Amino acid sequence: MNEWKNVDKKPTFDASTRSPPYSYDEKNFYINASNNMWYVYLWQGMQVPPAITEIYYATLLNRIKEFKKNNDDFGFNKGIVYANLGVAQSAQMKLDEGFANILKALIQDSSYSINAKTQYDLHRRDLYTQFEKAYVIKPLESIISRLGVPGISSVETFVNGFLEELNDNQRSFFDYTYARVMQNLEIWEEMENGFTANRLLAYTQDFCLFNEDYLKGKFSNPDPHWLLDDLVREAGFSVDLRGCGATSMADLDSKLLGLVGSTNQPDKCFKILLTMRNYSSHNIGGGTSANRFYALYNETLSELVRAMCYFILLPKPISRSLP
Repeated sequence: MNEWKNVDKKPTFDASTRSPPYSYDEKNFYINASNNMWYVYLWQGMQVPPAITEIYYATLLNRIKEFKKNNDDFGFNKGIVYANLGVAQSAQMKLDEGFANILKALIQDSSYSINAKTQYDLHRRDLYTQFEKAYVIKPLESIISRLGVPGISSVETFVNGFLEELNDNQRSFFDYTYARVMQNLEIWEEMENGFTANRLLAYTQDFCLFNEDYLKGKFSNPDPHWLLDDLVREAGFSVDLRGCGATSMADLDSKLLGLVGSTNQPDKCFKILLTMRNYSSHNIGGGTSANRFYALYNETLSELVRAMCYFILLPKPISRSLP
C-alpha cells in the first residue's frame, strides 16, 4: 500500500483541460493499489467471470464518488475505473452500461490523446473497437460480402470508411443498434418469445431511423419536411414508393412476401426499408416464427443493409435546386 503515501500531494485533476497536471501513469497513482489487487488474480491465470469483475469495479467507482462528496478538494481521474467496468459489462452484452462507461473513460482521458479531434478518438481506441469489431464490423461485413452491391470492391475498406465518416453520435447509435439486432436475433433463433419479438421490431425501427438520418446528412440543404421516401427520390433513385407500409403483422407479411422475392434492385431494398420504417413506427406488438418478418428476418435485414450501402455510395453533398 506504499502507493498511497503521496496521494494527497497530487494536484486535483480536471478532465476538461488539454494540459493535464501530470503524466498518464501518474494520474492512476491513487488507484493503483486497489486496481492491482484485482489484477493479481489475472496474473495468476485465474478465470475471473466478467460479472465478478463488474461488481468489483462498480463498487470501486462508487467508493471514489462517495469520497469525493465529502472531500471537495480532491478531483480524481476515473478513466481506468470506467474502462475496466465498461469492458466487463460489454463482455456480458450489457451494452447500454458498457458502451457508456467505455466512452466515459475515453472522455476522462481525452487530454492524453494525440489527435485533437476528441470525438473521433473515442471510437479509434482499442478499448472501444474490440467490441465494435466483434459485435458490429464482422457481422456487417459478412452480410455485405454476400450482397454483391455494385461499387464495393473491398468490403473491409468500405465498412471502415463508412464508420470513419460518421460523427460521434451517429457511430455510437449505429454500433449500439446493430449490436442489439445481432444479439436479439441470436436469442430469437434459440427460442422465440414475445419480448424478443418486440425487441427485434424496435431495433429494426432504429436501424431504419439511422438510414433516414444518414441519408438526410448527404444533402447540402435538405427540406426539413422531407420524409424517407422524399429523401430517396431527391437522391436520384427512380423507384415508386407509394403504398410502402402495413397496418398489421398480417399486412406486413403480405407486403414482405411480395418484396423479398423480387429481383429488381435497388427498388426492392428501398421498398422494404420504407415498409419496415412505416410499420415499426406505429406498432410494438411482435409476432411469431409463422410471420414472414420473423421467419425470414435475415433476408429482410440483408435488404436493409443493401439500402444503406446504396446510401453510403452516394456522393456528398447532394445539391438540390431551391424553389
